[in-house]
Order: sequence, then C-alpha cells, then structure tokens
Amino acid sequence: MKYFSIDYRSPPSGMGQIIDATQPEKILRPNGQECWNYILVNYGSSDDFHWDSSYIGTKYFESEQAAEEGWAGPVLPQIFQFLRDSKVTHVHDSELSYEEEGADEDGYFLLDRWIEIMNSYL
Repeated sequence: MKYFSIDYRSPPSGMGQIIDATQPEKILRPNGQECWNYILVNYGSSDDFHWDSSYIGTKYFESEQAAEEGWAGPVLPQIFQFLRDSKVTHVHDSELSYEEEGADEDGYFLLDRWIEIMNSYL
C-alpha cells in the first residue's frame, strides 16, 4: 500500500509523508547517509522552506496565504493532485478518523474519501 500519513506534530515536521509500505523504510544515499525512504510533504511561505535531509525527498507547496492562515487549505487542490500523481491510495489520519466516517479500524481512509472530507473544510 502507498499512503499519505498526516503528521500532527509541530512544524517543521511537515504536513505528512508519502510512504510506500512495499519498500524498505530506510535506505542509503549515494554518499552513505541513511535516510527515510519517504517523501515529506509540506507547505508555507518561501521563507519557511527547508530541505529535510532525513527524507529521500521533499515536495513543498509554496503559499504565503497558507502560511498566513496556518493551514494547508489554499494549496489542498495541488496536494490532492500530487497525491494522485504519486499513486497514493490511502491516507492515514489518526485524528480525523475519530471525527469522520470512512476510515478503517487502523485510521486509514481511501484517498478519495479523505479528499471529499477535506474539501468540506474549504
């Protein structure tokens, strides 16, 4: 399964990570540095961006409006498309799974259901 795991920790931890459960959790970079085999997804102003070398990659959605509002709302359509393009099938959202229907017992929503829920907040 390839899923997007929402991260509710404080910045700069990012909005979440794309995780491919069929791949190793950690890998070695060509320079020998170990890193998470995940894609970090984050958003904010250009001043807030930083490359987190503990991940294999970072996808950053630059938005002054999102930074000012303190949430991803202004860039959610782009994030949804990026998740689809990345072949994500599920979203693990441990908090939303207690508030909305459609998650399995482990807190995973199908991507389309999670998008439907998030669109209701826009």
